[in-house]
Formats: sequence, structure tokens, C-alpha cells
Amino acid sequence: MIHPNMATMLSFITTDAAVPAKLLQKLLKQKVDQTFNQITVDGDTSTNDMVVVMANGCAGNTAFSEGTTEFATFTKMFYAVCQHLAKSIARDGEGATKLIEAQVKGATSKEDARMIAKQIVSSSLVKTAMFGEDANWGRIICAIGYSGGRFSPDNITIRIGETAILEKSETADYDPDVLADYLQKENIRIEVNLHSGLEEGTAWGCDLSYDYVKINACYRT
Repeated sequence: MIHPNMATMLSFITTDAAVPAKLLQKLLKQKVDQTFNQITVDGDTSTNDMVVVMANGCAGNTAFSEGTTEFATFTKMFYAVCQHLAKSIARDGEGATKLIEAQVKGATSKEDARMIAKQIVSSSLVKTAMFGEDANWGRIICAIGYSGGRFSPDNITIRIGETAILEKSETADYDPDVLADYLQKENIRIEVNLHSGLEEGTAWGCDLSYDYVKINACYRT
């Protein structure tokens, strides 16, 4: 049951840095939207959803101020921690064999980019295609279509790894053996360029395996 905003997810982050509470809360909200709220395992939600950050100031630094070089460095490190934890949750999905990353570029807004990326990794048909190591771009573009994001259906490029399988909404020529080798990997990247704007968004999920069905079918309350 992992599909934030509400999911079975308890994440705790601590730092010795001195960070004002209001600034830390603002940073947490921003980075949670970019990481934890961009993961999914099965699309189901729970009431046990929490991400907490605690700063004790033991490092003895002067409290960070927004707009400073020091806070910019702290922000990058904080994002890296949030991203690592979020991806670990997605990779640890029940019965998962692969981590799927969807990168959406060329969107008209950050919200559209994130929405479309998350819809791709949420799609059961995309998840099963990745488990079956099948480069089915039809399932990917289908997920893009019902995501609610804004885009032109006549101008979409899709890559799996470094291999383009759709160029400006036309089927691309590619070496199926190269793609087959890539799809055997544990980490799979799906890149979508909408060619509609300048915004980007990323989401993470996992494949849907036989073991997921077995684990949840055999579960008893």
C-alpha cells in the first residue's frame, strides 16, 4: 500500500545542522513533493503516511538563512537524502524485481511533468511490461494519455534507457537486442519528451510480479 500522498510510509530524517524551523518546514514540503510524493508501488493508499525531519543544531553552525550558499548546499544534500529514501521504498515493493524511473521533459508545467511521470510508473500495464522485459511503448503512451497532463499527442518522444522507441510520435528504428539487454537490468529508466515546454518531473515505481499477487493473495487479516 504505497502511493503517496497517503501510503504505508514512515520516513525519519535527522540533521545536526542548525536550521530555523520555518525554513526547514518549507524545505521539507518542497522536497517531499519532488521525491516521496512521486513514488508508487501499487496505487493503493493507507493512513500511515509520515515524513519527519528533525534538526538539533549540534553542528554548531550559524543558523542557515534562505538564499545563502550554505543553505543551497544543505538543500542539495537534503534532496539527495529524500530521493534515496523514496527510491528505496519503491524498489522494496512487495515482489518487486526492478526499480522504474520515469523522467518527463518538455512539459508546460512542473505539475504536468510530475503528474505524467507518476502515472507512467503507476500503470499496471507498464509495470507488468517491465517485469516481462517488453518495450511496449503503447502502454507508456496510454498512461500519458489518461494522466490528465497537457501535451500534444503528435509530438512525443519516448526512450527506454538510451534507446528511442518513439520519435515525435512515430515508431523509431532501434536494435531490439540492445533494448532486450537493457530491460534485463534492475534499474529501468523511461524518458518522455513532450516537446511542449521547458519543465521536467520524475517519478519512481517498481514492476508488478507474480510474487506481488502471491504475497497479497495469501495475506490474511
